[in-house]
Amino acid sequence: MKMEPDWWLELESNYGDRIKQRLDLFDRHGKDILNALPGSETACKELLGTVIQFLCARYPHYFSYNVQTCLLKNKILDKCFSVKQMDPLVVILNNVPEDFLLVLENPETQKYHLRAGVCCSSMGWNVGTKIGKSLSEIHAPVPDYKEKMSMSMDRYVSSFIVSRVL
Repeated sequence: MKMEPDWWLELESNYGDRIKQRLDLFDRHGKDILNALPGSETACKELLGTVIQFLCARYPHYFSYNVQTCLLKNKILDKCFSVKQMDPLVVILNNVPEDFLLVLENPETQKYHLRAGVCCSSMGWNVGTKIGKSLSEIHAPVPDYKEKMSMSMDRYVSSFIVSRVL
């Protein structure tokens, strides 16, 4: 299903509780919740930039960003986050209730591999056991994945990335 861009990130009435839950999970599980491999830094920064831009445009009464100080202000939580000094995924964890998984193409195999992510919501799924794996390795337990979905998944990810760049 096509994503509706105006509702990419939604703030619900339980926003504060959800962020607290995410932070508690990260405190207990660390790299199983949030992890990034070397080489994913640019993608993580780009994701954070896109998230900040969206939050400030969609919810200007709750979020603001100061370009000079690189501070993201979250008025709901009454907190500021130094984007220059913090890990981009940690800033996202502290401000967004959604999960993000970043896949990048491995130049040797031309397959997409999980390189970074923050994931608190999926039952039985953790970034720590999936990081570095290809899409087909991650989805190996899914019935019929290899036969019915693997080729289209790699094509979909590739076309999504190309359309984002263009």
